[in-house]
Order: sequence, then structure tokens, then C-alpha cells
Amino acid sequence: MSPQICDAGAPARERLAERENRRKASAIQASIARPFRVLLATLREIFDEAAYQRFLTKAEVASSPSAYADFLREGETAKARRPRCC
Repeated sequence: MSPQICDAGAPARERLAERENRRKASAIQASIARPFRVLLATLREIFDEAAYQRFLTKAEVASSPSAYADFLREGETAKARRPRCC
């Protein structure tokens, strides 16, 4: 009995095993990459890059020195309006 041949010329069983191995490798890469994406998002929040991006989207402007100055001004006025405790 001869093995089934796929379009690439490899036996069907080998092709399925190859696909399964690729799928497993992809799942491993995803599980490794996720903590790095979370870390990157956290750092962007800490250093206000994400807030600046939200500001640009909300104001519908492109990134520029004047837009960044407006962003800083808006942040300062928001901090000034907050009531201080103690």
C-alpha cells in the first residue's frame, strides 16, 4: 500500500505533523510575546506615550511640538483642578 501524496510530494501524514508542529510553535511564540506586549503597554502608560496618543486621536491632530505643548498644558490644568487631600 502506498502512502497518500500531497500536492508538495510529501506523504500526507508528514505534512499534517509539520502543520501541527508549526501550530504548536506559533502558540509558544504567542505565550512568550504576550508578557512583553503587556510590559510595553505598561511602560507607555507610565511615560505618558499612550495618553499623548489618546490626546492626538481626540484632538484629531498630528504629532508636533505645538500639539505636545497643548497636551502638557491640558495635563497641568487637569492636575490643578483636582482637589488636594490633606
